[in-house]
Amino acid sequence: MPDGGEFMLPDGEPMLIEDIGDALVIRERSTFLLTDASGNVSAGNRQGFGVYHADTRHLSTFRFTLNGIEPVVLLSTAELGYAMEQVLTNPYLVSTGERTIQRGRYEIRRQRTVADVVEEVLRVTNFDTHPVTLNALYEFGADFADIFDVRGYERERVGTLHEPTVSAQSISYRYTGIDGVERTTEIVFDRPPDHIDAKSAFFRLELEPRGVATVRFAVIVDGLRSELARPGRFRSVRADHKEWLEGCTQVTTDNEFFNRVLRQSLGDVRMLMSRDKDGGEYPAAGTPWFDALFGRDSAIMSMQMLAYQPDIARMTLQALAARQGDKLDPAHDEEPGKILHELRQDELSRAGELPYGPYFGTVDSTPLFLMLVADYFAWTGDLRFVRSLLPAIKLAFQWIDVYGDPMDSGYLSYEKRSAKGLVNQGWKDSWDAVAHEDGSLATAPILLAEAQGYAYAARVRLAPILEKLGESELASQLRAAAVRLRSQFNKDFWVDAKRYYAMALDGEGRQVTSISSNPAHCLWTELIDHANAPSVASHLLGEEMFTGWGIRTLERSNPRFNPIGYHVGSVWPHDNSIAAMGLKMYGFEDKVNAIATAMFDTAVTFPYFRLPELFGGDARSEHLSPVPYPVACRPQGWAAGSVPYITQAILGLRADASNNCLRIVNPRLPKWLSWLQVRRLKVGSGTVSVNFRRTGSSTSVEVQKTTGNVDVVVSKRWVQED
Repeated sequence: MPDGGEFMLPDGEPMLIEDIGDALVIRERSTFLLTDASGNVSAGNRQGFGVYHADTRHLSTFRFTLNGIEPVVLLSTAELGYAMEQVLTNPYLVSTGERTIQRGRYEIRRQRTVADVVEEVLRVTNFDTHPVTLNALYEFGADFADIFDVRGYERERVGTLHEPTVSAQSISYRYTGIDGVERTTEIVFDRPPDHIDAKSAFFRLELEPRGVATVRFAVIVDGLRSELARPGRFRSVRADHKEWLEGCTQVTTDNEFFNRVLRQSLGDVRMLMSRDKDGGEYPAAGTPWFDALFGRDSAIMSMQMLAYQPDIARMTLQALAARQGDKLDPAHDEEPGKILHELRQDELSRAGELPYGPYFGTVDSTPLFLMLVADYFAWTGDLRFVRSLLPAIKLAFQWIDVYGDPMDSGYLSYEKRSAKGLVNQGWKDSWDAVAHEDGSLATAPILLAEAQGYAYAARVRLAPILEKLGESELASQLRAAAVRLRSQFNKDFWVDAKRYYAMALDGEGRQVTSISSNPAHCLWTELIDHANAPSVASHLLGEEMFTGWGIRTLERSNPRFNPIGYHVGSVWPHDNSIAAMGLKMYGFEDKVNAIATAMFDTAVTFPYFRLPELFGGDARSEHLSPVPYPVACRPQGWAAGSVPYITQAILGLRADASNNCLRIVNPRLPKWLSWLQVRRLKVGSGTVSVNFRRTGSSTSVEVQKTTGNVDVVVSKRWVQED
């Protein structure tokens, strides 16, 4: 609980959830299934398991047993992302007539696919030499819990859970929320069960030797039904994922483990793609707790993926611009021109009991939106699309100058307005994330270092693009403001005694001198003076901050440090990817490769080679395994984008599509890669295919093919020094 005893639900910390470290998750287009390691969802579970859609849990019980017991699990996997499979068998049994049945005589395959519905296919095969009758029981229940209910929020009002409706081969659940919306869940079987009621469906399976019995049904949420008999649902989703992945830039190496990590990363990005009710697409932030559009997360993930799938950035920009703030609404921390923090579809947010539908309590989504516009143009040269965003761009810059800087200090700052909003409004948004060196919490208004970096980069990178759009006066104003900000920041945030930058300035104008990962983002945005960059780089990769698995969020000597604290000592992959790209920009290739090695080594220790949202900040030990964070999202969007982005940093890929140019800046493969191939890298309307090969400590570049008259230029430096 926060200091002073104030109750709040930190945005990233589901307080009632015990552990989802062994959970399985599959997802497709805003519907997901979260189960225990065996594929079940037991009634009353404390892990938040269930079928979810639009921030509502539509099934809270989804359990299978055979002859009254849970079968023995031989295999349980959800590696594909959109489908899971359990291969089960029987334990030692005594059947009718007291004939003993040895373990392993029956194979039970339980396969589920998330598509337009959640479909389950059960196949039971009798490998015994005798006929058998088996009793398959499914248990169901629907509590229609709001995602914030699941995470621990204590609601003020409750809706109406109606009596279930049962037919010969279906069970229907219905709930009317306090927002007036009726939510439904329907379970439809392909044949009538032998017994069915509001909580279960029972099938008597009579099997001859080598006989096979099949049960098939669908879980349909909010009427999103299609024909249960529609063939090939699994094949259809698989084909869609394959087509999407083949449309990405192809990267292969001589290290098959690294190839697996990259494939999983891209697959996770596709897994998180969502579609709103109007048909627009966007990447959700993370499953299960942040399965929604987030301004900051979606923008960063889109930047991470620009070299692989630039369409994601276009979708994200459209989604965020369409929902840009247009009024003063303190209850939702909304202001004109501001880009939202998150958009939830849950009952409590729609009813106004919580402020998240949408919520604007973030200081950095707006400049990150602008950075994404600039980076999108750099990779695509799509001036027509940028022109269509011009009204949103102008409003966003007005927000930065007016509402984002209420003290007229030249800096972005934040202070909570909404009674149920976030106290901290940077990416480290938990209540204790901004702490002084003595452990005391910073007071508002707070001026975060990285937010100034984002504002700086937005101005510098968009100014030349705005000139192309005929906005020369605005471009000139942005350049002048950027020069002032860079000079001011490098004086006010520099902590000379530590040779490092403060993570923030607090409401009293004091530097928050704790060593943190925040200034790494200022390398990424090129706000840091080059003379100070070596000291910053040294701190980031020093023992206080670098664990061997990655850079911590906070130095280990701070009184607030906790290696499994959400933002006070843990390691976040996206934070490390941003640090890696920032270090690349300032020429620290060895340190880029140290982070790349740490993230690669981490990824191969987690199931499916998938990087989680975050993990523990303990120092690397001889046991060669990082400490999991028990309720981390898996997949998380910007975690999924981290290895692709770090790979871009290793290779030094920098696009200038408007000039038909790809710059490759001082590439340096790490020691665990001998060669790397990039195929069909999109630069504007053209593509580039290029090979990289390491010999000792140097890396050579061989351009294999270009289309669209793209010129490839190999250079030594990202930017000129001050």
